[in-house]
Amino acid sequence: MNIFQKIVFIFTSFLLSIAPVSSFTEGVVGQPESFFPGKAVSNTDRTISHMLFRSLFKYDIYGSLIPDLAESWSVSEDGLVYTVKLKDNQYWTNGRKITSDDLIYTSFNIEDLAGVATDKVDDLTVRYVLPNKYAPFLSLLTIGVMPRNSIEDDNSLMPISSGDFRVVRVEKDGVVIKQVVLRTTSNDYKIKKIVFRYYSKDEELATAAKLGEIDGFLSESTYDLESFINHRFPTQGIYYSLYFNLNNEKLQDADLRKKLEKVLHMRDLVYDKGIEVQGPISRSVFTDEELKFNKYDPEFKEDLTGTQVQITVPDVSEHREFADRIKDTWEDKLKVNVEINEVAPDQMLSSVIEPRNFEILFYGQETGRDPDRYVNWHSTQKEHPGLNITGFENVRADRALEEGRNELENDKRVVHYNEFQKAIIENSPAIFLYHPYTNYYVSKYISGIGEKYTFTYADRFLDFFNWERIHTN
Repeated sequence: MNIFQKIVFIFTSFLLSIAPVSSFTEGVVGQPESFFPGKAVSNTDRTISHMLFRSLFKYDIYGSLIPDLAESWSVSEDGLVYTVKLKDNQYWTNGRKITSDDLIYTSFNIEDLAGVATDKVDDLTVRYVLPNKYAPFLSLLTIGVMPRNSIEDDNSLMPISSGDFRVVRVEKDGVVIKQVVLRTTSNDYKIKKIVFRYYSKDEELATAAKLGEIDGFLSESTYDLESFINHRFPTQGIYYSLYFNLNNEKLQDADLRKKLEKVLHMRDLVYDKGIEVQGPISRSVFTDEELKFNKYDPEFKEDLTGTQVQITVPDVSEHREFADRIKDTWEDKLKVNVEINEVAPDQMLSSVIEPRNFEILFYGQETGRDPDRYVNWHSTQKEHPGLNITGFENVRADRALEEGRNELENDKRVVHYNEFQKAIIENSPAIFLYHPYTNYYVSKYISGIGEKYTFTYADRFLDFFNWERIHTN
């Protein structure tokens, strides 16, 4: 960006920041670090990044993959070459046209695309060459596209962007960032400005809401706020489960695992925690609805006196409380002696997950929207950094996961992933529990917030174009 473009960008941002328009202020905890795609780490940074940067493809309000910046695309017969053409006349906020150079730059700076060769066909077309067939590839292109050289040249908190919103002001008190202001000029939105106001700890958010400083905030805690409505939503990209360590001789007994699952009344167990998980590919068009996910048998009891199991949980009060529910049920229905091992959250990865140091692990894993679960369940992923933390090994499941990655047609992928789901459900390497609820408190003077498919925290804004501030006399 040359000097003239920088001056225009800064001047335009200033004018937009002071223009009187309808606004929405959300309180968040922490400090922002970067809004660049692939560099944004915290949930808030990711949310803002998602609003600032358009991508070749995106997910709509129903969770379906649709084109965004992409005008057209094709896939070679061998499934290794993807050719994508950009829509013409798409621009960055500094007035420069979005071109294939920006796609190539983004590809070189996004970890998930590191093994993909990216070639420029023309100013609007890029060819991606994969080392192996990978059916979920288009889902990787939902990452925001960055302007070339932006990481080196732009402010990570006030970048040149392409989305409906742009950062127009970052307010500081010394080195502490107090708020980040986003603004749109699109007529699709009734609320034109979003302010993210930063606080040091979660408890301050409810106080700020009571004082009228903010219009909304996310929280794991429950509050009774007179002027706020809790628009609670499930984060369906997170699965909380009980993972059995299949390297443990005792838990290699499939009958024991199935008995532990059979006595858990899932609906009563998770009612206040989230929505029930439907197996390893949950609540998706690829979910095999014919499978029995809830194996609860109200009549089943058995005396397993002498059997002892240990549940390892992150040392967080709500997780300990949930583990106690499991413990009480198993001790009551099966006479199993249950020990709960609490581990500090910042120690879970190094002392528990990486060395597979647990018997039964209560833990939440993130997954992608695509049904590909190779890294979570294929036998080659049993060792760290693979995410098959149970050590599950099944030839039928492995083959289904391999074929699912290689098959481009969804109808055929469904067949493979049905086989995978059956293998998991039949062998019970884990007890799938819930997709966690997130409390989202929003002022009762904000209307238009509707039901939507919320896979990530950022999806709370999927229908922001419908939100409207209600004015009272």
